[in-house]
Amino acid sequence: FHKVGGTTACKKAFDKFDVDTAMNIIRRCIPLSDNHPILHHVIRHAPDLEDDIGQYYPDAVFLRDTNGHTLSQVKFYMNLRRGKKTFKKDCSFFISATDNQVNTMHPGTGLYPFMLAAVGNKSDLAAVYYLLSRNPKLVGHGENKDSDGAGSSRKRQREDID
Repeated sequence: FHKVGGTTACKKAFDKFDVDTAMNIIRRCIPLSDNHPILHHVIRHAPDLEDDIGQYYPDAVFLRDTNGHTLSQVKFYMNLRRGKKTFKKDCSFFISATDNQVNTMHPGTGLYPFMLAAVGNKSDLAAVYYLLSRNPKLVGHGENKDSDGAGSSRKRQREDID
């Protein structure tokens, strides 16, 4: 799903041939029996092709990626990272999020969903607040770790500045 000139090779194949012909070729390379999470890759790199590719790999919906995430988790994370969802315009996106989606850290960034929504003002404050209110215990989760990861962190002594 590497893009050249803003278009993936898959999309170019769909345009040059037709979806059926291109997908028959792709299915020879990536057979259904491979248990390859192809739809996870589609969501990350070419979400506009989800319907075209999904109809040929319907069982890929049930697979988990190398991080153990379901397709719905990947979709949720990618929508937050792209920053196209606001609570005001897309409240159903946030309200319908499962506890698993809201409480699971994004593997690539190490951020929880409320943090992804807040980073770079990608979402509105209402969305960040809603996601955080679903599990307030996530605030400060993983902080106060020493360099050895033991978690017995102490405050540093204040240094005098001359």
